[in-house]
Amino acid sequence: MANAHILFDPPSDAGTYSGGSWQRGLGSLKTTFPTEVARSTNLAATSTTFTVDLLFTRPLSMFALIANSFSTTATIRIRVSDAANMAGPSLDVTIPAFRPNVAWGSMPWGAFPWDGFREDYQPGGATTFYKHAETVFGRYVRIDIADPANAAGYVQIGRFMAGDAFVPKINMAYGAALKFIDESAKSLSKGGQAWWDRKAKRRQITAQFPFLSEGEAYGAAYDLLNKLGLTGNLLFVYDPDDASAIVLRRTIYGGLAQLDDIVSASPSIDYPYSWNLAIEELL
Repeated sequence: MANAHILFDPPSDAGTYSGGSWQRGLGSLKTTFPTEVARSTNLAATSTTFTVDLLFTRPLSMFALIANSFSTTATIRIRVSDAANMAGPSLDVTIPAFRPNVAWGSMPWGAFPWDGFREDYQPGGATTFYKHAETVFGRYVRIDIADPANAAGYVQIGRFMAGDAFVPKINMAYGAALKFIDESAKSLSKGGQAWWDRKAKRRQITAQFPFLSEGEAYGAAYDLLNKLGLTGNLLFVYDPDDASAIVLRRTIYGGLAQLDDIVSASPSIDYPYSWNLAIEELL
């Protein structure tokens, strides 16, 4: 099991976007709400691409295309370089947009799709993320999407994030919890008929990090609380090494549900601090 990864305040939000052919501007990829999408004009390779100029060389280890409409056969090429033409890349990798996403036991025998795919997206939509084994450095990030068989005739993306994820050296404690939030209103008529005002469900994850170093507590955790407050956003990946059927069920793009204390919790010299984290999904 890998430790939790938390990507927040990504340098891609401060960058400038260019390239491809998009009906809705690439600036949508920097906005908080993933329903504000960038949509390609067609499926040509020259249209389904974009480049982010991060303005100067940055450390990068995680990339995410959130609330996307890629088909199960799509591939994503990710490149990082200090050159605008992507010469001498520090990263050049091509990944599948999707991995099999049906958990064994979730469907009866005979109904299980043999290719392992079903349209069972998370409440916030499909997410494609890539975690590199080590941090790379570069000024430019280029994303090339190959999805010529997409039945919609276009691809769209609600949010793009590229940055260096915060990974606590000691992972979260046992007791991390995921739940669904449903604020649908239910009422009864005088005759006993039930009526519902249905609203979209969203997820919440809560986790405790009981052993943080001073640098982690008053570096990353402090900066996260200060920069995000209750209005910012982040990507939380519970375990990037999870099986493909599970990984996105415990991956949430969202905001802080509350601002928890950084606590001097123990006399440990190396890891004296603890911190709780609660994230609500953004739709």
